[in-house]
Amino acid sequence: MSNKLSSLLMLGLLLAGMLIVAIPTVYALEPTMYLEASVTTGLDPGNPDLNHFDLFVLFRDFTDMYGWQVGLTWDKTVLRAESVVYGKTAYPESVFAVLAPTRTTNTFDGVIDNDNGQIYPPYAESLTGTGGVTGDPGTGYYLMKVTFTVIGFAPEPDGTTIDFIVADPYGPVSAWTQYPDVATLLTPNFESITVYTIAPPTPYSPTADFTWLPVFPKEGDTVTFDASASTPGFDGSAICPITEYRWDFDGDLVWDKIVTDPITTWSYTTAGDYDVTLEVYAPGAYPPEVPDTDSITKTITVLPPPMGAAIDLYCQKTPWDGTGPDVESDAFAPQELVILYAKVTYNDDPVANKQVGFQVNASDGTAILYRVAETDESGIATVEFRIPSDPVFGEWLAYAIVDVAGTTVADTMPFDVGWIIEILSVTPVESTYSKGETASFTLSIKNLGKTTKTPTITVVVYDECAVPIAVALVSEWSIEGEATAEFSCKLDIPMWAFVGTATVYANAFTDLPSNDGVPYCPEAQANFLISKP
Repeated sequence: MSNKLSSLLMLGLLLAGMLIVAIPTVYALEPTMYLEASVTTGLDPGNPDLNHFDLFVLFRDFTDMYGWQVGLTWDKTVLRAESVVYGKTAYPESVFAVLAPTRTTNTFDGVIDNDNGQIYPPYAESLTGTGGVTGDPGTGYYLMKVTFTVIGFAPEPDGTTIDFIVADPYGPVSAWTQYPDVATLLTPNFESITVYTIAPPTPYSPTADFTWLPVFPKEGDTVTFDASASTPGFDGSAICPITEYRWDFDGDLVWDKIVTDPITTWSYTTAGDYDVTLEVYAPGAYPPEVPDTDSITKTITVLPPPMGAAIDLYCQKTPWDGTGPDVESDAFAPQELVILYAKVTYNDDPVANKQVGFQVNASDGTAILYRVAETDESGIATVEFRIPSDPVFGEWLAYAIVDVAGTTVADTMPFDVGWIIEILSVTPVESTYSKGETASFTLSIKNLGKTTKTPTITVVVYDECAVPIAVALVSEWSIEGEATAEFSCKLDIPMWAFVGTATVYANAFTDLPSNDGVPYCPEAQANFLISKP
């Protein structure tokens, strides 16, 4: 009985073994070309920091690959290709640089065709000599990198898709072997990628706004009306510019002028108050419920002739102090002290003991200061105030008014408020730099003041672990008054820097902080990638 049992057990084990051998587990990997992107969501065509990304073309699960070629297609209204990096000599992370570092290759430049939204003819690379390369299963190897700029909107849920151009045999996308199966196609699978922008802004109408100088014109004066503060409309995808400025200067509801230039002039022959209406026209607003016009009405007071009385408003700035009728002064920065002087005369003689009214309006029309001061024996009344720490930037307006012998006279002094020196942007020339490479940055700087300035500028790079890895100091670079200029700065990325996202910061100072210098403006910053060499 025991022999029978042993025989049955052995037979069962043998059958089980035969079943295992007869039905093996088979797992086959198929060669696949696919796409990855440095950023896939939140792209913004209107933001220089978020309107670009790198697209990586990768290949996995291939055997005996001797060469490859790749063409791509995309929506030309949403994306624009800027550059392609490929080939083992230019792209040290590419497939042949990793798997065949001692072999030479042939490269074939494709064509970036943004007019048709494609890369075609394709980019290609092949080995020289005999035999292909085989990748580790499941590992993706880089073929090429394409840098894109986002020029249109493609929000969720659809986004915009980048695809391979697929054609056989030997078409735009393929990979092949060499020996012994010369030019046998590997016939990979292809996986596209979808990226998403923010939603496009909501359409809006134009807005009308205007100023005039002199603020208190006299009979016969030529008044300059400036509608440059008016803003265009937006149809959901494009700006709708203002094409007409319609002016009613005397409140009779009839357009006195319809012009294309925002700046125009008008003269008043009689003193009094006049309602001035501006209507702007920006055709193309969409959808239809968004109006393509906007209007605003303001009242202008025309004074009678001065009859010998005069007032001159100016400030402490030199040489641009605003002396003269309605003359602009130099710019002021947040928290800067402003000293206003109003000199009152009659037939050019100073008038003492006169109450002078001062008013200062911010660029949005908000009244910053109402104050009264009395003239001294030199005919000068003085008030002072400090620009707020968080002011509305733009052109402010100070004016002073006084009554002398029954005659009201006034003067204005426009002046700009903002960062006197402002770093508008700091931009890495390339989106990625390798350790050991020299990184280049472009700084755009604006001088709001009227005189030449020589700011002290610092540029500091921090790696992904917030470690400062490079510093540059510029202290002998000058920028003219009321100008915007650019200059370049180069910094070496050390080999010990951490790989990943780095941040560059740029600051402008009156002098080095160690010499009691203070910042001109908030710092500017930008990100870029540090890669392995």
